[in-house]
Amino acid sequence: MEKQFEHIRPYNDQEAQEAFVRIAHSKEFQMICNSLLPETPFEQLKQELINVKTIKEFHRKFAWVLAKKTIEKTTDELIVTGLERIKKDQAYSFISNHRDIVMDALILQVLYFEQLDELIEISFGSNLMMNPLIIDIGKSCLMYKTDRSGTSRELYHKLTSLSDYLQYTITQKKKSTWIAQRNGRTKDGIDRTDPGLIKMYSMSQRKRFKDHFIEMNITPIAISYQYESCDFMKVREVFLKELSGIYNKRKEEDLESILYGINQPKGKVSMVITEPISEKEIASLSDNYTLFCNELTQLVDERIIDNYQLWNNNYIAHDLLRKRANYSSQYSSDEMEQFKTYMHKQLSKITDIDDYCSLEKKFLEIYANPLNHKLSLHNLFNFNNQ
Repeated sequence: MEKQFEHIRPYNDQEAQEAFVRIAHSKEFQMICNSLLPETPFEQLKQELINVKTIKEFHRKFAWVLAKKTIEKTTDELIVTGLERIKKDQAYSFISNHRDIVMDALILQVLYFEQLDELIEISFGSNLMMNPLIIDIGKSCLMYKTDRSGTSRELYHKLTSLSDYLQYTITQKKKSTWIAQRNGRTKDGIDRTDPGLIKMYSMSQRKRFKDHFIEMNITPIAISYQYESCDFMKVREVFLKELSGIYNKRKEEDLESILYGINQPKGKVSMVITEPISEKEIASLSDNYTLFCNELTQLVDERIIDNYQLWNNNYIAHDLLRKRANYSSQYSSDEMEQFKTYMHKQLSKITDIDDYCSLEKKFLEIYANPLNHKLSLHNLFNFNNQ
């Protein structure tokens, strides 16, 4: 069965052993070790990595240690809710909102490994497979490939294979998986699940789609950062895309976003592992396939938005945008000034756009939109239940 998914699956232990040797000899690995583990001689770390035999050993000795240090270095506080819901003898299909290319899944992987001594398979966009080193690191960290490129026919076959692989991983391998709720990160601060993602999950078992989704154990995750990952980069991209209708990404831009997102100070971070969508909830949805997918998409959105942690910066941005003080009870005057200073500092990094007023508006919208989205969802929910 593994042969069928050769182009999607992560490395096995034998393949990973070969990758560890290549990683150990890379200059990038030395840079990472010098930055995060300066107290340990690099040659010692290099030899230890070469001697690693399994993926789990690699995580225990290196990946987990480096990830943990990164989280501790860049966050003021990590608030985790719902980890107690996870049972070691079950596999979960985690669907998360997506704010940072690496950190969203990395934080979950660290928590999962600490709590259960197990690892999650994580989606890895083909566009991020920029060079052999990143592929080696990604596949050694149990990342499976998602590819949304090609003609309609090619895309259909790729998504069908991905659907088959996810079913195989959950029901046969009994391993949990993580995937973002949409293709690409949220750039405007609004988290929405792509209905196409839900349809992809069912492509392997469309004739029995309700039973299939019960087996897949869909579990939404809400992650939020006090300081939005790559905020000024997102402002620039949104501005240019609205200006010309398209955004031409530079070749090295994804790598820049990865590195900045990892190292950026994040303030407080919240991760909520919500209740898995239950058999009862699945049964209550429409028997019409198209309607079912739309309703399940909405259910995932409700879970994520309900559990999304709002921070003082979200309320500050909302009030600055509207020139009011509706949420002044949620922040202090000092916090307001600190946010303004931070915003000006971040926007000064955009050197190729002179329209500061428009950039400031986009910046504030990114931070205010999670609050607006939560309010809109609650109003819709209340209206539907009247």
